[in-house]
Amino acid sequence: MARKKVLAVIGFCVLGAMRVEAASPACTGDARQDTALSRTGHIPGLGDVHASVGWDNRIQLTLTARDFEVKRVILPNREIEITISGRGELIPLTIRIGGREGLRVARGAHVVWGPEALSAFRAMTDGRSVSAFREHIGEYERRLLAGPATRPDDPHAYGFLLIGAFVSSLSGDPTAVGRARDLIVARTSGGIRRARADFKDCVSAYEQSLLQNDTRRTSCLQSAEQQESWYQRSAQRLLCEAEFIAGALSAEGQFISCSALLPLVSGL
Repeated sequence: MARKKVLAVIGFCVLGAMRVEAASPACTGDARQDTALSRTGHIPGLGDVHASVGWDNRIQLTLTARDFEVKRVILPNREIEITISGRGELIPLTIRIGGREGLRVARGAHVVWGPEALSAFRAMTDGRSVSAFREHIGEYERRLLAGPATRPDDPHAYGFLLIGAFVSSLSGDPTAVGRARDLIVARTSGGIRRARADFKDCVSAYEQSLLQNDTRRTSCLQSAEQQESWYQRSAQRLLCEAEFIAGALSAEGQFISCSALLPLVSGL
């Protein structure tokens, strides 16, 4: 079978000269100029996930289910864009974290930004596809609480778990990200029992990045508590959670650069 080399620079690391089966169903060196590598896998309890890495360092992961599709993109400038869509809904929800605005939420031409727009965020995160996604992530969170063994593809699952929690925060649940954070920390402290030997260093580096990001979150939340009014505190806490999500997904980007998306392939 014909093979070809794929070289992709992502974030801070280089994947290097990596051989990829051109016809493999789980791993594809895309012939399009904008895609260097793509893989598709199934994460138990979460669903089918497709991931791709662009030559411009853009990383995209898409979770597809019956009632929704969630796409998250780590842009070359390290901003995060999240899109939630579904059948029967013509206008998707788009969330952008980072950049000059810090936090931006849009449905079509309706755009709001900044942590002060709390009531507008709640109104815009309504809808069937968002509700279906939140319900699905809630079920997955309960599955993880039941204590299944950790897996080498957990960093990708955690990314969607945190996005679901952040959407819940936008909808008015201020403790959602904290609960997801506590669950992830509890699981990572137990070690990756099923990780292949060649992935352990990638997982360890990912966990270290998460812990550093969590320290920054704690400091940010402490500063938010110094605000005088409840509304100001809530707005600043939401911005802290947005920065935490962006940092966690950036850590996943480094994990992808290290592991070349191999843990996503079914059966590992």
